[in-house]
Amino acid sequence: MKRVIQWHKSFKFLVPLSAAIIIGGLITVAVLGFRMGIDFQAGINTDVQFAPPSMDVTFDGTGTMRLTVSQADVTLISQAPSGESKSYTYTWSTAPTLKAVADGLSSVPGVHVNLRADGATPSNLLLGASQTESTVTTTPTVLHYRSTDATVLAVSVEDLRAKLKEFGNVSIQRAGDPSAREFIIRVEDPGKDPTFSQTIHSRFVNLLGTAYGADNVIVNSSTIVGARFSQQLANQAIWMTILMFSVILVYCSVRFKPVYAIAAVMSVMHDALIMVAFIVFTRIELNTTVIAAVLTIVGYSINDKIVIDDRIREKVKLNPNARYRDNMNLGVTETLGRTVITAGTVLLSAVGLYVFTTGAMKDFALCIIVGVISGTYSSVFIGSAFVDNWMLRAETKAKKERESAGGLVVDAKTKKA
Repeated sequence: MKRVIQWHKSFKFLVPLSAAIIIGGLITVAVLGFRMGIDFQAGINTDVQFAPPSMDVTFDGTGTMRLTVSQADVTLISQAPSGESKSYTYTWSTAPTLKAVADGLSSVPGVHVNLRADGATPSNLLLGASQTESTVTTTPTVLHYRSTDATVLAVSVEDLRAKLKEFGNVSIQRAGDPSAREFIIRVEDPGKDPTFSQTIHSRFVNLLGTAYGADNVIVNSSTIVGARFSQQLANQAIWMTILMFSVILVYCSVRFKPVYAIAAVMSVMHDALIMVAFIVFTRIELNTTVIAAVLTIVGYSINDKIVIDDRIREKVKLNPNARYRDNMNLGVTETLGRTVITAGTVLLSAVGLYVFTTGAMKDFALCIIVGVISGTYSSVFIGSAFVDNWMLRAETKAKKERESAGGLVVDAKTKKA
């Protein structure tokens, strides 16, 4: 016979531990608050990339000349005054180095190229993000490249934060591979300057240009997030979470007894609050990616809880005369293998994401890892503990009522005699 683990014996130790972590997290939220991400704060969000210039391209011929840089080639499209157009494309296979690309572009009538980087640099390092579609004129169009030498242009989050301290509360998050030197920078709008959106961008770009060199700074995009929009996003996240809890409560009430539904909601609330504690303790930025991780964990946790409750319900039907605690211990023990395998496969994927990604995706993976552990734990030690305590009280109450009824019968017989 399979050994049944007495899960209930650990409830009196683990439930207080969870309560202590959650209370500590809520106190930290009240004292320090969340470290809000760029999605939930008013201000300007700018995607900035730092890369040295590779070459300057100018055009002094007749008509117009457009330059397109993609991940595989560089293309010039000339448009004559008569309307006739001609295309010149240089792929990385035909022009493997920056010098080869520069020589190819210089062969186009009216186009002049000033090579500023080492000509032996591979051409596939050229960046096209800021010059995807540029009109080339007598004013130089600067093409940048991604330098693989970390000493050429050293940029870090800490260094950026120090240089941008005059803007007050600045949030910086690395985007993509560290070698790309790309960052999402949010400058908070305190709401005191009505011309903030008009003046902040030029000041911001000028400061970065002064600190790192104007030709080394690429502004890929810039978005202004108003106070009303950021508040709307925060409210939507809150209502989405409340709605999910409500749906879980209704679903579990239909499928199981109300006590199981309450236990299921307590389990997912436990996981959500554990995630809140983890976020404030580690000071991870609270953004839409983290909210997505929390909601993902809520879905995972309720699935695990339903599987366990379904097995416990089956044991209660098969052993109606046994105590609920015995059926609960048996049901959880029988689903332990399935729980470990499911949680393990999810953890493998999450750990892989955490190891091989950066930025927001790394935070997402870390939250998933913590959430999977918490969700697996709460399915056994929080939800089951609540139902066990509820059923134990009900069994104790029923026993007292039976004893009381038995006493009344004895008294009635004594009086009759």
